[in-house]
Amino acid sequence: MGHDQVDDPGILDLDMLQTGHFGYPSLAPTVNLLEQSLAHEPKLPVLVSEVNYEGIMESSREEVQRFLFWSCLLSGAAGHTYGANGLWQVNTAAKPYGLSPHGSSWGIIPWDQAYKLPGSGQLGLGKKLLERFRWWEFAPHPEWVEPHQNAERRVACYAAGIPGQVRLIFIPAETSWVAWTGNLKVKGLERPHRACYFDPKTGNEHPLGLTTAGEWPAPKPPVFQDWVLALEAAP
Repeated sequence: MGHDQVDDPGILDLDMLQTGHFGYPSLAPTVNLLEQSLAHEPKLPVLVSEVNYEGIMESSREEVQRFLFWSCLLSGAAGHTYGANGLWQVNTAAKPYGLSPHGSSWGIIPWDQAYKLPGSGQLGLGKKLLERFRWWEFAPHPEWVEPHQNAERRVACYAAGIPGQVRLIFIPAETSWVAWTGNLKVKGLERPHRACYFDPKTGNEHPLGLTTAGEWPAPKPPVFQDWVLALEAAP
């Protein structure tokens, strides 16, 4: 965390985190570190600036990219930086970066292929969804959904939004089964909301009609995979 690297945190305008490149084992520590930094005084905008470059060590593929994007932004991050193996080295087919100082190469995929990896496009779809709303005013609200993520279980639902106006709930694939059984509950709805399932892989939307006020059981998702449940207050 940036504020741990300086004697006077007052010189910082934001906190940028680097949280690892180990694929799935880096997921929970990323959210943990983000929450710790967000809680630090003085308050600063926080974003994860480097984590799990797509394809690094032949892992961290698009499902990892989706989880990091949605979990961080719905946990209060001010933004998110995507990275791909091959981009950061500016590899070309004729001239890859080659060996790092430790004596091994991180990968040889050329940059003009790396920027087309699936996670890049899928995070772009997520950005377009967020841009429909005043996403910079979003605040995390894990209590809006059950089951929700916590420090002991990070691979679960993340929820954020603006009370009475909009809610976005990220449902990781592992939790889509809970929705299928009828046990994923959206809680504390101030009034009916228009609901849809947003497919974070394709950008396709599956309208769900109006919710009830109060507690509302999320319908069965069409496919067992990641979903974003988008709810906008009805007029």
